Amino acid sequence: MEQEFTMLLANIPAILFKGYLDGSIDFFDQKVEALTGFSRAEFESRRLKWTDLILEEDRQPTKMIFLQALKGDKAYVREYRIKDKQGNVIWIHERSHIVCDAGGQAEYVSGLFFDRTEQKRLEEKLRQTEKEFHIVMDNIPAVLFKGGIDGSIDTFDDKIATLTGYPKEEFDSRRLIWTDLIFPEDLDQVKQAFIHALKTNKSYIREYRIRPKTGNMVWVHERSHIVCDPEGKVAYVSGLFFDITERKELEATVAEQNSQLSEANSRLTSWAQELEQRNDEISLLGRLGELLQSCNTSEEASLGIGQSVQNLFPGNSGAVYLFNSSHNLLEATTLWGEAPPSETVFAPDECWALRRGRPHGATEIAAGFKCRHVQPDQTAYLCVPLVAQGEAIGVFHVLLGATDPMQIERKENLALRVSDHLGLALAKLKLQEALQHLSVRDPLTGLFNRRYMEESMERELIRAARQGKEVGVIMVDIDHFKRFNDTFGHDGGDALLRKLAKFLQKHVRGSDIACRYGGEEFTLILPDASLEITQQRAEQILAAVRDLRVQQGQKVLDPITLSLGVAVFPGHGNTHRALLQAADVALYRAKETGRDRVCLAGKD
Repeated sequence: MEQEFTMLLANIPAILFKGYLDGSIDFFDQKVEALTGFSRAEFESRRLKWTDLILEEDRQPTKMIFLQALKGDKAYVREYRIKDKQGNVIWIHERSHIVCDAGGQAEYVSGLFFDRTEQKRLEEKLRQTEKEFHIVMDNIPAVLFKGGIDGSIDTFDDKIATLTGYPKEEFDSRRLIWTDLIFPEDLDQVKQAFIHALKTNKSYIREYRIRPKTGNMVWVHERSHIVCDPEGKVAYVSGLFFDITERKELEATVAEQNSQLSEANSRLTSWAQELEQRNDEISLLGRLGELLQSCNTSEEASLGIGQSVQNLFPGNSGAVYLFNSSHNLLEATTLWGEAPPSETVFAPDECWALRRGRPHGATEIAAGFKCRHVQPDQTAYLCVPLVAQGEAIGVFHVLLGATDPMQIERKENLALRVSDHLGLALAKLKLQEALQHLSVRDPLTGLFNRRYMEESMERELIRAARQGKEVGVIMVDIDHFKRFNDTFGHDGGDALLRKLAKFLQKHVRGSDIACRYGGEEFTLILPDASLEITQQRAEQILAAVRDLRVQQGQKVLDPITLSLGVAVFPGHGNTHRALLQAADVALYRAKETGRDRVCLAGKD
């Protein structure tokens, strides 16, 4: 890319620059010295500003153009004069674009300087030629002729020889007629101009090419008038032939320069668009990184990744696949785009990127190695392994859609950068989640542990106090657990605790918090639950647990019963300790009065 850019700078007839609001300027090649006589270093050291070179009378108009662009679409074109080191006046054609920062403030200007001095000279010369042309017309410095409708002409001076290389006598004697010299390609339009004039005002102007005696091409400008006899028939044609070859050559030169200017501008525009796109991608990648760093869970990250990646790959679709907990399947955690992949689960050996441990894209697909998790009609895609600390954690999959090799290569490079961000961030989140799970979960039952229970209860009580709501607490204890443990062993006891934990999770709301308090005791926190609702929930659990069956191997263990104590904030306590103590007292009263029952705090 850099080599192509350098070659482009060397070959375009312009000077690429980056300018600043104080008038200082940086150049990207040495052509500025040939243009101004000043070295590139003089500009870059800020000893010399570009605005210092602009002629005094041109400074205000150029400034106004800049200010107008600053208020508009930031692009502008202007022409002005500068003085080089020797004091010579040089015409500059400038095409520039104002680049703003994220806050919309002008940061710098990038653009091209073109030396239009020669073109201005040619334009001036063209204007002078036209002026002389009119003077010539006034003084008849052209070939004055009288012609017939058969193409023959009579000339009134010898300038015809200068124009065609043939002497006047050749035409006067009819040995040579004018239409013999006209280019065959132009002859038809010459005739059509004559016919049109005959039907209208009898005067006509036409330009065409003739082949003089030398064989070179000569451009002729003809101004003529058809003269008719009294009966309305064509008598003759009178007019002037002008040699406009030089003018046509000048026009061709100007057209060529304009074509070169347009081509250079197109290349610059394309380069600027690509640069802007790269800057946008860098900005979006930065935002993606910030988003991932602010996420606390993989679920949060999955929600944000879709929109962020869609912005990076507009018009494309894709997915982020991560290994499941068993590491035997990949599951789509994020789908994005208008036509995301239909395959949401696949095995690791169905993806060549995972099998090879490297990106799998256009080159490999063209060789016939296509992933089995991709639909048959999808021929342009990219799979990139998501790797963290040398271990693959998933796949970043993009349906490219494009067929242009350069676009595919650009998108593949972007996908590699995105996958680097995703791999590290998602691995970090999984590690955080694992550590968080260990810190707040009971390892045997998977329920929240006592520390998390106390923190959650304190948080819920503060929220309830602020909103004027109640919080229910149920203390649960397995009746005769020691006897159960002695009968079926610790394995049986552990199986019972795990089974009961799942049972409790099934019988609470999504907003409720189920915790293992310790041993065979459990605590349920019910936000926004009155005493009546909390008691009903406890009674439902008490009844349902009688049907609970625990299986150890092939053996079904004995059924169990529970004792439950119920307390409610703020009626039975204003702190989490007071509330737990009230529920615990109710629990022990349930045990003392025969077990297999629910008791309320503060009641006998």
